[in-house]
Amino acid sequence: MEEWGPLEAAVAGIWPKVADQLSEPELSRFEQELLPPLRLYDDARRAAGNFASADATEPSEAVDSAARAVAAVFRERPPLGEWLTAEFDRLSGEPERFGPADPPPFWPTYLRSLQIPVMYATDRASKVAGAAPARYGTERGQLAYGQATVSVPDDHRVGAVDTPRWWRLRFRPDPGKDMVLGSATAMTADTFADGVRGQLDQCADRQALVFVHGYNVSFADAAVHAAQLAYDLNFTGAVLLYSWPSKGSLLDYPADGEAARRAVPYFQEFLRHLLTRTGVDEVHVIAHSMGNRVLTDGLTGLDTTALPEGSGWLGHVVFAAPDVDGDVFRQSLPRILAQARHATLYVSGRDRALAVSRSLADYPRAGQAGDTVIVAAGLDTVDVTELGADLLGHSYVGRHRNVLADLHGLLRHGHPPSERYGLTRMSHADGEYWSFQPQK
Repeated sequence: MEEWGPLEAAVAGIWPKVADQLSEPELSRFEQELLPPLRLYDDARRAAGNFASADATEPSEAVDSAARAVAAVFRERPPLGEWLTAEFDRLSGEPERFGPADPPPFWPTYLRSLQIPVMYATDRASKVAGAAPARYGTERGQLAYGQATVSVPDDHRVGAVDTPRWWRLRFRPDPGKDMVLGSATAMTADTFADGVRGQLDQCADRQALVFVHGYNVSFADAAVHAAQLAYDLNFTGAVLLYSWPSKGSLLDYPADGEAARRAVPYFQEFLRHLLTRTGVDEVHVIAHSMGNRVLTDGLTGLDTTALPEGSGWLGHVVFAAPDVDGDVFRQSLPRILAQARHATLYVSGRDRALAVSRSLADYPRAGQAGDTVIVAAGLDTVDVTELGADLLGHSYVGRHRNVLADLHGLLRHGHPPSERYGLTRMSHADGEYWSFQPQK
């Protein structure tokens, strides 16, 4: 379950005030009224952007209708409507800039935005034949490579995915104001490797960052989130995405689980290709939610240390809110830790998405904190429970400034948890882990 974009961010921002304003029975009724239009908005937005093409940027009547229904639920209960509007105004301010390092030279500018090339591999089936434009839906295919281009506006706010603000009656994406997937061009495996090599030739450090998305994510959303992470982390190497064929719907959790399992050999082939054919020195990987099944199983069955001489190495491997069986994750750790320079696990005790997953599977998930938190030698476990939560508490790795700052210290500077801001050492029967604590 992924983000609901700026709508979810605005609702989550005022949620504590909403809970204080309403009695428990009123809050329960309000939630029952609010969740259906929120879900409709989510499904409509993803359906409109479920493939990469120029047409995907057109707003749909379904998105508009669902968004207005959400606003109506708030307006019917003053002062909640005014609070929501004020939160939108707050979110539209506080501009950020890429920095402190300059963006890579192969990120061109256009209409007050940076054009971030996201090199991708996917086992989604293409909706059209030919090299350009490539369009990927929800069907399964064979391994394919290409390059997507994502516009990130120069007033982008850290932790936000900037999209058209329907509450301001502006529905068409603007590259100068919104994060937009402009195009996706298919490539052969050789052309892809040459493209990554060409980018790395322009980088001070020959490093790459791979993002593996989670459940309920379209190709377009995955490419945008990969670009957003790279921008917010001030990453100046090659940016890559592995996109497996998620159905992009809240109701397709079982189907997505099978698709993630099927993607494992394709992901292994992609990672092997990246490490051996591009001249990369080090590859960092961030996987979110169900994408951790692809990453965990992929690294368990692939020994990257046994690749030919001159191959790249695994650097930082980040497991963010992994929707992976806790026992399976523990069993896989020795193989993974033997390959990576470093491994980090982000967990939360307020992750409602993983709580639902646990109830379906009968066993704890690796991304859950509390009594079942996973602590192991060679693994840095970071508990983000005390940072609070959005409506699902599941998307903190790309949305919470503290977590992004923590990732920045890890990926950009290699700082251990003891040297990163806001983390407190916690004791555990299996060793120690780290936790964000409330600031006094």
